Amino acid sequence: MATLFTIVCLFLLGCQGDYSVVEKNILEAVSDSFVQASKTGSLDILVVLDTSGSMSDNFETVGEGMQTLKSDIESLTDDYRFAFITGDPERLGLQGPYDRNSTSIDLLMAPSLLPYASKEESFAAAYMFAQDQEGHLFFRSDADLLMFFVSDEEEQSHVSAQMFYDWLHEFKSNARVDSVSIVNLEESECDVGYGNTVGYKYMELSSLFNKSALDICNKEWSTWVSESSFLTMLKDYVTLTREPDVDSIKVYVDGEEIKHGWFYHEGSNTVYLDTMPDYGSYVVATYLTEEK
Repeated sequence: MATLFTIVCLFLLGCQGDYSVVEKNILEAVSDSFVQASKTGSLDILVVLDTSGSMSDNFETVGEGMQTLKSDIESLTDDYRFAFITGDPERLGLQGPYDRNSTSIDLLMAPSLLPYASKEESFAAAYMFAQDQEGHLFFRSDADLLMFFVSDEEEQSHVSAQMFYDWLHEFKSNARVDSVSIVNLEESECDVGYGNTVGYKYMELSSLFNKSALDICNKEWSTWVSESSFLTMLKDYVTLTREPDVDSIKVYVDGEEIKHGWFYHEGSNTVYLDTMPDYGSYVVATYLTEEK
């Protein structure tokens, strides 16, 4: 009996050094997606621009951004109109409407033709314009609405972002609506100080529309305006939010897996499709990634 006990003990002791713990990373499934813009029957675009003194250097960029947008949306519809107003409800200074027959110089010069504004109350200005006779003539009841806010200061009216968001959807209850804010962010590329403050209310409005505001201090923002709205965005790529197990990536368009015709670019963490998805398509990229 003792001998058997001794053999068992020696066996157990001898095996101790052979055991090791193998850690396995736990993977979780992730999906990133977007909805391709649909062809629209008609589209109204209102640009609410802060024309206070600190904003004058941005007017040319605003005009260039709207020219880019005009070119891009012509693949979606030729029934569109632009209008520009200030962010001062007492000095709206309407410029427009501009349409497919307007020239590039019309959109480029429109911001500079707006009057100087002493107030930064863009939510109130947009509301007042909608109640004004000129606003009644501009807004079409059956047209989708895309509204841009461009400012280097906080929105200073008594209208909250949630209140404005709710009103905007009531105002356009029979059509689609979206909003894009181009403002100072908390981590903007330029210094925030006197006459140059963070646009928290605009950022909140953007989050209500499930997006982020654009940084007005990034001089390249004018090239991104079309991609900033689901009404005008035509995309052939999905930017992934996590680092994927590349071999696990799968791409679907309207529920059908696309086994060929796409590639993954590691540097930008983006899946690119070889062909542009059709209007209104739902594009999804699924993959596995290490659990946080």
